[in-house]
Amino acid sequence: MNTRLRITFRLFCIVLCLLYGMAEMFFLFPFYSKTRKLRAIQIWSLRVMASCGMKLETFGVPPSSAHGQLVVANHISWMDIMAFNGAFPGRFVAKDDVAGWPVIGYLATQAQTVYVARNKGTAGNGEKIRTVTQALQNGDTVALFPEGTSTGGSSILPFKTSFFQAAYDAGVPIVPALCRYPNPDGTSPSPHSAYHTDISLWQSIIMIISQPESKAELHFLPPVSPHEDRRESAAEVHALLLAKQKELG
Repeated sequence: MNTRLRITFRLFCIVLCLLYGMAEMFFLFPFYSKTRKLRAIQIWSLRVMASCGMKLETFGVPPSSAHGQLVVANHISWMDIMAFNGAFPGRFVAKDDVAGWPVIGYLATQAQTVYVARNKGTAGNGEKIRTVTQALQNGDTVALFPEGTSTGGSSILPFKTSFFQAAYDAGVPIVPALCRYPNPDGTSPSPHSAYHTDISLWQSIIMIISQPESKAELHFLPPVSPHEDRRESAAEVHALLLAKQKELG
């Protein structure tokens, strides 16, 4: 299949997924239970990934929905949310601009995503940290991208530490998770999957779907206990993810 035909076909599949998602969320979501909504989002996320020609592969033990856990991951692409939702349905801490994304934003809101204002530091985060703490105490799994922005996948930026406090206050473990989009050689990161710098969302979509095939990997590391000092927790998890990234190349 040539590149132009591949892009056209995959865009058609993505449009079908969007239309299906819109129909489901407007007509069926009001009648779904919380568990059914999360399951629907999980299935929809996997369909979007498949429409983009992307396979999902997980390593280690994904978080359990039986008890609260804070999943901490590096951030590379808008596909990260799709990948994590495809691996397990849960809640996210995300930038507030995600709420405005077509369909995806609505689904994220339905999944009770906690939105954090862009470029406003920690001001106003106290109530949101308490919201995450309560969610963890209630048994929810919450995923966090503490770099605060996306990267090209070859490095991990320093973590913002505010939301690590929620894991300690709730008395739940932290699950480090490394997200990767490898080249076909399986080692180096693919530049086509990264959504960073000045790349627009449309450009990112075209870059991804133009590839013959692509893959997202989620590597779940063993849970760690949070420290009373959130900075110590952030430093420990950052070191574990960095070591795993170097191990994989």
